[in-house]
Amino acid sequence: MPQITLGQPVLIDQAPVGLREWGPWQFPKLERLPDGRIHLEFHVEADSVTAYGLPNRHALSADDGETWQAVEGRDARGGLPLPNGDRLLPVQLQSRPRAEVTLPEPVLVQEDAPTRITHIYRADDLDGELSGWRFLRRRSGEEEWIEETGTVRMPGEIRIVREAVYAFWPSFSHSRLRLAPDGSLWCALHTMRIVAGQVQTANNIVFLRSVDQGYGWDLLGEIPYRPDRAADPNADRRNGFTEPEFNFMPDGSVLCLLRTHDILGVGPSYWSRSLDSGRSWNHPRVFDDRGVWPRMLTLKNGVTLASYGRPGLFVRAAADPAGLAWERRVAVVEPVERRQDTCSYSALLALDGDTALLAYSDFNYPDAQGQKRKSILVRTVTASP
Repeated sequence: MPQITLGQPVLIDQAPVGLREWGPWQFPKLERLPDGRIHLEFHVEADSVTAYGLPNRHALSADDGETWQAVEGRDARGGLPLPNGDRLLPVQLQSRPRAEVTLPEPVLVQEDAPTRITHIYRADDLDGELSGWRFLRRRSGEEEWIEETGTVRMPGEIRIVREAVYAFWPSFSHSRLRLAPDGSLWCALHTMRIVAGQVQTANNIVFLRSVDQGYGWDLLGEIPYRPDRAADPNADRRNGFTEPEFNFMPDGSVLCLLRTHDILGVGPSYWSRSLDSGRSWNHPRVFDDRGVWPRMLTLKNGVTLASYGRPGLFVRAAADPAGLAWERRVAVVEPVERRQDTCSYSALLALDGDTALLAYSDFNYPDAQGQKRKSILVRTVTASP
């Protein structure tokens, strides 16, 4: 039975006193750079499609997260290391006002809320500038990053306009890239597609796979939105499954955690499992009563960690190689009033065989004068088998 021990929080950065808006000083990401340093990136703009592509803040640590230095984004590019020695980094193109782009007739106009109208377009009807998938690539042995457009073969692919803004969505930068045990690249994202001439009624989880170092991507598998109505009275009115996180498990399976929390309020998180390398997935089952964009990793000691929340933020451990049996969750940030505790997004990075670094936000962390401020922090999570 794994035991979780949390280290002391290390403060990275704090928002100005009095800033409580949703979006700034939230949504952290972690990665290990080629030189061994750790890169932390976090959001400082509004949580809006109007902020897509705007700069984030960055910090680097050379001592496994004990101390940090603020840096410019260009000095902190890591990217996913590929088998051929290249490094690949998804690009989030900046959103543009609807009036600046020429669009065809939408295939669907969807009212998510009285003030939230979504126009859906067939990606094949758009020109390359609007429909492409962008990456930065640093080839093996070179220092320069080159922007390129990947070829994505996803039948029924769509693009959207929301808030009178054209957002480049779906996007690999809104997904998680992973290197599979066989050396292929995987990506999971949530989206609707056009199937049999109709836009799907809810978001499903789509898995894309590349076998050529990220130049071309093909549809691998899909997790349709199949909720547990007994666990969620709003199941039939949800947006569907969103924000997937997947992990290659020690037993050879692939485990995926899924969000349902949306404008209807807190929704359960689910898990689904593939035994055939992502081509098919079992019927999703409830993982917990909450959970926005979870994170997962398996430590060298065989323990798998998951971090998730909303409300609050929690970590959970599983010694089971399949990830079917999990211990009780441990609170990192205790839940309080809605949107007044943490964004509940987090990041995990393995430090050694027993310990990971956790990055997260805490909206009530005191500064030197004792004033509670929105803050980005890290702390260690040690999981003893």
